[in-house]
Amino acid sequence: MKTTIKHSLLVSLAFLFSIAGGAGGVAAAPAADGPNLLQNPGFEAPFNKQCCRTDLPPGKPPTPIDEIQVAQGWVGWWLEPGLDPAHPTTGSPAWHRPEYRSANCHFPICANRIHSGDDAQHYFTFFSVHDAGVYQQVSGITPGSQLQFSIYMQAWSTNANIGPSNTTQHMGMRIGIDPLGGTDAFSPNVIWTTPNDSFDAWALYTIQAAAQASTVTVFTRSSPLYGVQHNDMYLDDGSLVVVGASAGGGNGGSAPPPPAPAAGPGGTYVVQPGDILTRIAFKFGVTVDAIVSASNMANANLLSVGQTLVIPGVNVSGQASNPAPTAGPPAGTTSYVVVAGDSLWKLYYKFGVTPDRIKQLNNLTSDTIYIGQTLTIAP
Repeated sequence: MKTTIKHSLLVSLAFLFSIAGGAGGVAAAPAADGPNLLQNPGFEAPFNKQCCRTDLPPGKPPTPIDEIQVAQGWVGWWLEPGLDPAHPTTGSPAWHRPEYRSANCHFPICANRIHSGDDAQHYFTFFSVHDAGVYQQVSGITPGSQLQFSIYMQAWSTNANIGPSNTTQHMGMRIGIDPLGGTDAFSPNVIWTTPNDSFDAWALYTIQAAAQASTVTVFTRSSPLYGVQHNDMYLDDGSLVVVGASAGGGNGGSAPPPPAPAAGPGGTYVVQPGDILTRIAFKFGVTVDAIVSASNMANANLLSVGQTLVIPGVNVSGQASNPAPTAGPPAGTTSYVVVAGDSLWKLYYKFGVTPDRIKQLNNLTSDTIYIGQTLTIAP
């Protein structure tokens, strides 16, 4: 855990990034039709520890993680490091789970790290990178409602203990909405803004989407490129408001759903803005290792827009060349007992079997799994 008091004396500034067809730009926000639907939009205390630790001996009760303290109403999420070769916990860059804390260090020098009120959400990694953020599910939504999610964010990234950020860093800051209310940040249902960088000053990120269910989920996200000493994120003053109704419950033309995978001849995929390797693997139902090997990638952490990847076992339509059987336990079946901290996504990393396949094999109707539950895992 870092104990250094981090600061820089810079003037607070706000930009508006609106989303239209997946491209960021500057625009005026439309008027809201109702109140802010978020719980604790200002990230005020209390900050609660999230469950559960995964480093305890078997049989220990679920135990909150001391380093994960998130403002009430919000949930921290992160890509779990070390579960595949693309996200090692050592090396350059190393991947770490962020530490989540209050942004209020109780000194005047922290003032510009709080946009308003008494507090803000702070999370960071130390000499490492992450893919992480927070989310909040909001229920009671009328399907078809046009929603607008906005939140102030700023980053601090440097190898120094004080002073301004090194702006050669890329923080990959963005926000998203899952119009179906899921909590998996890697789901293809999540509509994301184009990644941007906002160093040492507040920037207002905004996205619109139409609700497709009575519950929606809003996400923030950051994914720094370089593992410098301080990779810190600050969040404050979120807002989710209804800005209109969309006939038929579609996306209202504001932010269309992510495009279908752009599979090319011979099972190839052209990298799109905002893509990460884990999300591409999820789209096609293959493992990250399989794509890295088939594409002869020298560095699995670096993707470039327009880069062509080879997707093994996938034809030009983006479908598996040999789909897995849908009936009966196939050869190679494994039984797995769920432990604390597991999710379908983590099991995908562990076994190379997609969440949809695990749900199919176990007749699951949601992504929720339980400690002690026995699951069938098969190719």
